[in-house]
Amino acid sequence: MIPIELSTKLDIAVQKFTREFVSHILTRCDPGMLVSESADFTQFTEQTHVLAFGKASAKMAQACERGLGQHFAGGVVLAPDSQIPHPLTDSRFQYHGVDHPSPTSRNVAATEALVRYARSIPVSHNCIVCISGGGSAHLCSPKPGITLEQITETASALNARGASIHELNELRRGLETLKAGGLAEVLGHVHYCHAIVLSDVLDDDLDTVASGPMMNPEYVVGHEIVGNHRTALDAAAEFVGRDEIGLSRSGISGESSDQGRTLAGAYRKFGPVACLIAGETTVDASSTSGVGGPCLELVLACALQLAELGCADWVALGLATDGIDGPTDAAGAVITAKMLACPERQLAARKALLGHNTLPFLDSIHATIGTGPTGTNLNDLCCVCPSDAL
Repeated sequence: MIPIELSTKLDIAVQKFTREFVSHILTRCDPGMLVSESADFTQFTEQTHVLAFGKASAKMAQACERGLGQHFAGGVVLAPDSQIPHPLTDSRFQYHGVDHPSPTSRNVAATEALVRYARSIPVSHNCIVCISGGGSAHLCSPKPGITLEQITETASALNARGASIHELNELRRGLETLKAGGLAEVLGHVHYCHAIVLSDVLDDDLDTVASGPMMNPEYVVGHEIVGNHRTALDAAAEFVGRDEIGLSRSGISGESSDQGRTLAGAYRKFGPVACLIAGETTVDASSTSGVGGPCLELVLACALQLAELGCADWVALGLATDGIDGPTDAAGAVITAKMLACPERQLAARKALLGHNTLPFLDSIHATIGTGPTGTNLNDLCCVCPSDAL
């Protein structure tokens, strides 16, 4: 069970609603469950190895071990430290802790260990590669003449100006050896390879998820997507009740504040019934020193717009399914009409949005949600419901 941290100063009903909502979403988005329910392990009749990287790597790999049973031959997992199980005395996996969003020397060393293991897999064996969002940073192998510092500095500059994941990973494919099918080439000697993907890319573009390490035209690899942002959206719809939804839209992108205001307009049009969106918005914070993330900005822009439109009796909740919104430790925020009722708070909210400094403001009104890293990664979700849902 993932702990959900909320301010004790929140209304009890709001706390209860938020805990139940977040718990439901994360349960339905659990990578282990999604792999177990979707993957067909009966096709692996030979000894099969598992390589995994990305924010969901540990749970995906463990589900593969269970599914393979006697055919599981071992493997390597690159994972955030918080997702590595302890103790490891009985594990047949080699776990390596890695960093995100910027790769470090740990990531490079862990990637080298994964490549050594991949090259050692016997020709007659199979290999499953578990890929999830965050894998571009985890699986880091600079091309000759390219330094780790060049990769991190260039990626950080793109992140600061709100670049899309497509733009970011296109850059990475040109700087690293295992992107753009490089890992598939390393595994080219293996009898059969299969990739299981938890997609954090809106159009499920396999060249973009973790920068397409198994997408190589010379080494055909089957890819199976077991979850994406629509999985989170469906979970939210299930929670609020499908008959109580006015808008349910996936694939949201663009500026967070713009999408938040659009969601507020939809709620005013369709309400009082729930309106839901899911996707990956961005924030161009290159000219500011504010602290916040795209999901925080999305939900605050939505809530402020609802307040300025004079809408009453609503609750807005935003959740970054990986538990980490941008450079913050917040997983999201919950805001009610009452929390933005006074003009002074609305003015402060506007300033926070203009300065892309949403975290301090949301902390000040006791709105932030904390979960820590969740072990999954299916983009962001934002929901507006009538307050009688509480």
